Amino acid sequence: MSHAISVQMFEEATLENAAAVIESAVEKAGLRRHSDYISRVVLLCTPHFASILSEVAQHCVSKTNCMNVWGGCASGLLGEGQVFSNEATILVAVFGKEFEVRQDKKPDNHAALTLRMVEHEQVLTDHWQLAKTEPDSLQVQADALGLLSYGANYAKMPRVEHGRICGEAICSTELLVQHPMVLNSEGLTFLTAPKTVSESNGLFLIKVDDNKAATTLNCPPEQPRPVGLRLQVIHDQGESWIPVMEIHADGTLGLAAPVLKGQKVRLAHRTPKAIDLEIMQWIPKVKAHFGDTPPQIGILFAGFERSQICHADDNDIATVLANFPRTEWIGVFGQAAWLNNGNVVVTPPRNNRLSLCLFNSPQV
Repeated sequence: MSHAISVQMFEEATLENAAAVIESAVEKAGLRRHSDYISRVVLLCTPHFASILSEVAQHCVSKTNCMNVWGGCASGLLGEGQVFSNEATILVAVFGKEFEVRQDKKPDNHAALTLRMVEHEQVLTDHWQLAKTEPDSLQVQADALGLLSYGANYAKMPRVEHGRICGEAICSTELLVQHPMVLNSEGLTFLTAPKTVSESNGLFLIKVDDNKAATTLNCPPEQPRPVGLRLQVIHDQGESWIPVMEIHADGTLGLAAPVLKGQKVRLAHRTPKAIDLEIMQWIPKVKAHFGDTPPQIGILFAGFERSQICHADDNDIATVLANFPRTEWIGVFGQAAWLNNGNVVVTPPRNNRLSLCLFNSPQV
């Protein structure tokens, strides 16, 4: 046994329905209950299952003989070529002993991949340091995918670690993977490098680097649609985003919140179809990394606003699936996605970010 992924949608979120998906995953894996070993289980549900998630997790432990059951509720799921969000859906993935992260030396081309879900962004700055600059490439040196897992209007989403509801700030698991490759889709077009605010007055940004704000920040003559311009404000720890409300003829920008002299800022606009261009850059890198055989498995974490759940005309997920038709996918959608490399957050959490890791099943 190596791995198996099973996902199913139901009219009702019941323990019986969840049990059927768990049984399906075990059966697809060809598991011989008393002789094969499941090292990891990923259990993901839509919020419909939130009230019974503890029972579902315990049933999962019982049926798989595995205590390392990780996951939780999320806004949406990706599995078996589909996005699920509006109906009660559960996804179960079981991984064999090959995926066990061992303490001894890892074989060549093998690495530990960490999956993390936390509730709020403050957890990141409490536990890890933020990189001073973000990677400017689509391929990122990272060993962990992360997701802010709270729901719409800050609704609490239960998470599972070691087969029980997780009360800790960080909920994580590890998989041993072969030839991992981490890719990142920003979903933003930054118009300049960060620049310094020279003059502002309330909600008006007047000068940047001692010149007109609009000119220095390469502001377009009008708001791009449908999502408009955002001003990124870069802090010592983290970032914040301010919508641009008005573009004045004298080069002043009217903002939804004030900025201060000396702060670093840059303009960006969201591009719902950005993935179409990024995929063209991904594919050569993927082929160079994996050769003629496509990656076996992909795990994808994405911010809520980058998925089909939010924008009906956003084709990001469909584009990814179309370009990796022979790859099995596990996807989870929350409020914001980020990437870690060791103790450093290399890409900050954003609700427009799509991050994924492609890899092969490890060899024992």
